[in-house]
Amino acid sequence: GGTGRAGGLGGHQGGLGGRGEGAQLTFNNTNTVYLAASEFYEHREILDWLTTLNFYQRQDAIFETLQKGTSELDSGFFLCVNSKNWLSSSEKVLWCEGPPGAGKTVLSSLVVKHIKDSFHNSNVGLAYIYINHKELDTQSPTALFASLCRQLLLDKPLPLMLQELWQYHSDRNTWPTLDDVLRVLEIVLLEYSSIYLVIDALDEYSNTTHEHRAGFTQSMAKLIKQFSIHLMITTRPNNISQTRFSNLRLVRILAENSDISLYIENQFNNYDNLFQLLKDMPQLKVGIQRAVVQDVRGMFLLANLRMDYLGDQPTVASLQKALKTLPSTLVAAHEVTMARINAQAEGFQMLAQKTLMWVSHALRPLSVAELCQIVAVEPGDTSLNPDKVSHIETILAACVGLVTVDRELSIVRVVHYTAQDWLESQFPDGHKEIALTCFQYMEFPEFDDLQGLDKQKYSFAVYAQYCIEHTRMTNWQMGLISQVALFARKAYLWIRLWRSLHWAERIPFWIHGPWPEAKEDFHTLILAAAGNLQSVNEHLLTEGQLDTRHYKCALSLAAYAGHSEIVKVLLNLDVVNAGWGMHPAVQGEQTEIVKILLDAGADVNMVAGTYGTALQAAVHRESVPILKMLLDAGADLNTVAGTYGTVLQAATYRESEPIVKMLLDARADVNMVAGTYGTALQAAVHRESEPIVETLLEAGADMNTVAGTYGTALQAAVHRESERILKMPLEAGADVNTVAGTYGTALQSAVYRESEPMVKMLLDAGADVNMVAGTYGTALQSAAYWKFDRIVKMLLGNGADVNIVGGKYGTALQAAVHRESVPILKMLLDAGADLNTVAGTYGTALQAAVHIESEHILKMLLEAGADVNTVAGTYGTALQSAVYRESEPMVNMLLDAGVDMNTVAGQYGTALQAAVCRKSEPIVKTLLDAGADVNTVAGTYGTALQSAAYWKFDRIVKTLLDAG
Repeated sequence: GGTGRAGGLGGHQGGLGGRGEGAQLTFNNTNTVYLAASEFYEHREILDWLTTLNFYQRQDAIFETLQKGTSELDSGFFLCVNSKNWLSSSEKVLWCEGPPGAGKTVLSSLVVKHIKDSFHNSNVGLAYIYINHKELDTQSPTALFASLCRQLLLDKPLPLMLQELWQYHSDRNTWPTLDDVLRVLEIVLLEYSSIYLVIDALDEYSNTTHEHRAGFTQSMAKLIKQFSIHLMITTRPNNISQTRFSNLRLVRILAENSDISLYIENQFNNYDNLFQLLKDMPQLKVGIQRAVVQDVRGMFLLANLRMDYLGDQPTVASLQKALKTLPSTLVAAHEVTMARINAQAEGFQMLAQKTLMWVSHALRPLSVAELCQIVAVEPGDTSLNPDKVSHIETILAACVGLVTVDRELSIVRVVHYTAQDWLESQFPDGHKEIALTCFQYMEFPEFDDLQGLDKQKYSFAVYAQYCIEHTRMTNWQMGLISQVALFARKAYLWIRLWRSLHWAERIPFWIHGPWPEAKEDFHTLILAAAGNLQSVNEHLLTEGQLDTRHYKCALSLAAYAGHSEIVKVLLNLDVVNAGWGMHPAVQGEQTEIVKILLDAGADVNMVAGTYGTALQAAVHRESVPILKMLLDAGADLNTVAGTYGTVLQAATYRESEPIVKMLLDARADVNMVAGTYGTALQAAVHRESEPIVETLLEAGADMNTVAGTYGTALQAAVHRESERILKMPLEAGADVNTVAGTYGTALQSAVYRESEPMVKMLLDAGADVNMVAGTYGTALQSAAYWKFDRIVKMLLGNGADVNIVGGKYGTALQAAVHRESVPILKMLLDAGADLNTVAGTYGTALQAAVHIESEHILKMLLEAGADVNTVAGTYGTALQSAVYRESEPMVNMLLDAGVDMNTVAGQYGTALQAAVCRKSEPIVKTLLDAGADVNTVAGTYGTALQSAAYWKFDRIVKTLLDAG
């Protein structure tokens, strides 16, 4: 912490201000240091940066669907978990397996609610996750563990480590790794006496994302061993991940018939037709209840689908007939539901079919607004027709229970994961139809001006970004080539729109690549390469020679995205240079593509792009495997190019100690001068990385090289106000008096930072207190200008020469006068400051006081014996300067001090002529009354009279004539 230093420029006005108050430190235990978020960073801003995953709304939405009775805690359904005292036992892992539709997600919601109610306002932590197969692109292990951190930190101060991570990655526009997040989570877990974690639907990490599932469970298993965690996981059977956990209790989730029966009893009132048919037939109602529950094998979903089927029957007779044909499996139930859909009027049938296709094949959950808008688009439409848009309740009714709305999130979902699999099989051309509709939608005239697009009115414009993904997933790519080509004409406008939206973290990967900045139509080949449309790509390459820039862009995008087959096809063309793809491949961390390009003869030292060389790009991405490949291929370690200048500076700036050591071992030149920071050592000092500074010094880094923003490593350390870093080069023998940089010397830089400890360190190390350099000439003048009284005293105590001439204000005394600092002025005068030294902008201290119109400073200098007649500066004398300022009080003070009114000097020649030129009749009279010589010849106009006549100041002419 600490008190801010004095303000600048005028004292009362401020200036650079002070360092401000430091953050309040709170020491919770030996392992943790917290900074109060209100004193440091905005709590919410950091948590939002960590992750935007929000499972609270999902929990609320699930819990709202629970029927009265099934949510009671004495329910056998709930007690299958609770009866063995998992909440209070030593068992750490509760592994809950159940078939599809058994109510595992409902169970998770019940457990979360129970823990909330049981441990309210205690030091027990609770966090939960609902995995969704439609959102796996945002539910990586890193994102899920970040969500656990976020939930556990909502009412806690933020750990210092998290704040440092935020600072580090915000500077670089990067994101924390899984290891980073786990380290933060470990710190957070220490703050709770015990923690309950509920993970629902682990099985929805499908086979295509088995690495995610394995990574998540492996990391979770390690945490379980270290901390007081009670973990509950729900999943379908035969999930091998359970083998990672010890002290595990397996629970089979099968709802008791009594629970399902209670659920069914409460459902009757939700079906108007059933209610009317059964209100006078209690026996039939009992029979229905018994039949629905029979052979459901503990699956709520199957019971619910059976009720939907019965609820659609119009008569008692049809109801009794339906009882004999109840579906026995979930698939059979879905088929019955589809039959009910197809039995509706044609309009409702078509609406339901389109809805089910969209919801089941969409690559992320659709919002209510998106779905309502897009199912209204029909083949042949050339614009949006609001009259075709259906209300969401109409859509839900048409789908007779196969889709549902998450009211909290306003998201449309398939009723269950099992229905998702079945529906995908029912619409084999779903991706093709969706791609066609997306391309059709984007051609509507409403989107001719995307810059002014009303995103709320045209909500589906956001989802349309998946058009290329859907094209890739169809077996009919060639049938869509004309639509892709049409879209290519203004794809750059759509890409710019999608990148600008706050949904950007969810944009599909094909949009992330190195797209050209130029506002131009993209060739279809470019979209095919970016979206991995292999059939389209091969077809286009047979149509004849294209412009080189199209090939270059296509290879760059395919390399960045890792589309190896397209890269290979493009490399077979004689006109394609493999080097074009090297930088994008490295930036995309595509190891396989880098190897393909190297094998194809790519120039590993080609200079291009932001990072200059592929080697620097690899360092920026901290990709050790690619780095090794490039070095093995002969990459030049010392090429000067790009943002960082050299690869060693890039590694240093990224604070990657292992890579720095790898580069030094490979003989990178530690003293190469290039880039913003000049040398790797200065970059390391700027990043305040002690280990890397030490590594570079051990490798022979020259501490005194003059280069870069700060000039020297010493000045860089001072600029960062890092005493511990400053100590390292000083102890290693750095020249403390090297002149370089904005402030001239390290000492002046330390003065500017108002760092007494660093000033002392530099003086103790032999800094020349009187060296003239930089804006303010000397350290003393700098301290005087910034009004740092304590540092002025320290410098004077260490032999600072108070009369050295140099810098903007000439002397320290003039700087103190300019800043109206009476305490420093007195210190300098007591130290023997020469009042009459001629130097600097104003000439003398006396003229400086006049310039700032400070009567009390002028009086102080006059009383100290300042020579009132010294000639210097723009106005020649202090009197002329006072006249120019039209300050009668200061003119009188100078006259009383014996100033020579007739001295010839300066811009106007004499004080009288200066008064005439300023048209100041009162001062003209004052000077004449004091005996000014009215006929002295000097200046531009000769005499005061000639000057007055030239400017046609008739009253002053008369006054001068009257004076002789």
